[in-house]
Amino acid sequence: MIFNSRRSTVYSTKAIVSATQPLAVQCGIEALRLGGNAADAAVAVAAGLNVTEPSSTGIGGDLFCLYFDAKTQKVHSLNATGRSAQSITLDAVKSSVGGALHIPFDNALAVNVPGAAAGWVDLHQLFGNKALSLQQILQPAIDLAKNGFPVSEISAKRWQDKEELLKKHLPGTLEFLPHGRAPNEGELVTLPGLAKTFELLAQHGKKGFYSGEIAKAIVECVQDKGGLLTLEDLANHENIVGESISAPFRDLIVHEHGPNGQGIVALMVLQILELLEKQGAIPKLDSIKHNSADYIHIIVEALKLAFADAQWYVTDPGKYNVPTKGLLSQEYLTERSHLIDMKRVLKEYSHGQPPSSGNTV
Repeated sequence: MIFNSRRSTVYSTKAIVSATQPLAVQCGIEALRLGGNAADAAVAVAAGLNVTEPSSTGIGGDLFCLYFDAKTQKVHSLNATGRSAQSITLDAVKSSVGGALHIPFDNALAVNVPGAAAGWVDLHQLFGNKALSLQQILQPAIDLAKNGFPVSEISAKRWQDKEELLKKHLPGTLEFLPHGRAPNEGELVTLPGLAKTFELLAQHGKKGFYSGEIAKAIVECVQDKGGLLTLEDLANHENIVGESISAPFRDLIVHEHGPNGQGIVALMVLQILELLEKQGAIPKLDSIKHNSADYIHIIVEALKLAFADAQWYVTDPGKYNVPTKGLLSQEYLTERSHLIDMKRVLKEYSHGQPPSSGNTV
């Protein structure tokens, strides 16, 4: 889908809400108008996008949030990603996917516990305005789902792209296939089932989603398609709350989520690039033409090394001791940076051995 557009810069004296869908933006503005803060507005916008652009984000997915507290000057990390089924095994995966190296996206074994619902609750409770209820924050999205909304151009296109997938895995449903098909641009759509899901979460908190009728419906659907999620898996879900991981880059401190998130890759790449500059192995990046062959070569080579480490070491920190400090240490990244050569491409490369990593997983 190709289109050209330009809009002028938007200014505000108080706050700005930004999203891909104006109706979702209005949900965030309403949260701010009621006295909510950025955390509350983020939840309201996410719910609004779930309704108006269900192919973009949703309560059935996951959530990462970095939240800067102006009072304490700390960056907090909220990792609301769900784990796979407790009963899943390598043999079960191999039996399902055959010779494939990865679980296909439309395979029920790829479905983890949804973390977003718990993320919305925690985001509001930990960082939001307690004078506001979750019901108030979610109400604009609930109203959109109940009363209907006109489907936008981009959302209609993406919805239609997934029509056959929806028909295959949710036969007979009218919730996301009104009239038995994906909606057209400008068509008015209601999502009563999604509205009810939001209402149960607003009324009962996490229990409204991770137990009761919503949890049963999720488990029945997943197991019917060959997945292994159970009610116990949903009931046991917990988010990871803590401080972000960070690393210096020139005059900045860059913050990211720790494992199991992939943010550590960005921190490793930035430090490798800065080390290469300091060593004189590459010119200053600012002096290299953006997207030139040299520029892309340097970035790609650094990404290769960082992703090789992430793929090997980054996993659930509740199950394995991920060597985060070792991966971000100057000693280790200096060693890795020496593998990059401006005159050749790394064709064979693997993970390294960061300090104190012990045995790998």
